Amino acid sequence: MRYLLATTVSVSALVLSGCFGSDNDRPRQQAPVAINYTAFVKAQLATSGDTRDPVPINDTRFIFRDLNNPNAYDDVLAAEK
Repeated sequence: MRYLLATTVSVSALVLSGCFGSDNDRPRQQAPVAINYTAFVKAQLATSGDTRDPVPINDTRFIFRDLNNPNAYDDVLAAEK
């Protein structure tokens, strides 16, 4: 009786394990390269213009290295005298 129960449980587990796909079945997406946000904004401000094409940023991953730096944009946003 124990042999029959053990066999039934083993076969059931084997059958059920084939029903579920693993993560290896799907192609993995590559993580986008992280871009320094401050450097990106400074580059955009340096090349701004009314006729310039927009820059797509929907799939861009930014790194905020200057999050606690209140002077990060002083060189491009300096007050005019």
